[in-house]
Amino acid sequence: HSHSHSHEDKHDHGHASSKTTEIETDVLQENNLIAERNRGFFQAKGLFVLNLVSSPGSGKTTLLEQTITSLMDELRFWVIEGDQQSMQDADRIDRIGVEVVQVNTGKGCHLDARMVNQSFGKFDFNEPGALMIENVGNLVCPSLFDLGEHHKVVIISVTEGEDKPMKYPNMFAESDICIIN
Repeated sequence: HSHSHSHEDKHDHGHASSKTTEIETDVLQENNLIAERNRGFFQAKGLFVLNLVSSPGSGKTTLLEQTITSLMDELRFWVIEGDQQSMQDADRIDRIGVEVVQVNTGKGCHLDARMVNQSFGKFDFNEPGALMIENVGNLVCPSLFDLGEHHKVVIISVTEGEDKPMKYPNMFAESDICIIN
């Protein structure tokens, strides 16, 4: 049975904030559904997937270049580069001779599962290997978004100071591996 909901007095229930929470929940739920699809795709293709996250300038691209260069004889690599604007990082990876897709997020501060999903068609995943996702340089937003990766790897540079895990606890809690550069 139903109850009627009436009030004599006029007061604010704070609906605006609950609406914001609702929208955020919907965005993350949709993202997680696509992330699950991504996971299934990665498994079917035999891909090992890492999501590299860090502040700008902590050494993600350099680490990626060195990792790929030292392992490319044993393992096939593909790279998704997330950046707000430039093609710089993708150009660096391209020079190594690895297939790379640049995803420019514009004002967006992270990659989401849909952006990663839309990048698949640009690759020829004809053998098992590693898909490396270099996320947008940011220690806040990327911690919220599952891309379907096997591991989130956070990279910090000693020049950033030792307070990063205290200032950005979610990123460090969500990451499986922390590399100190």
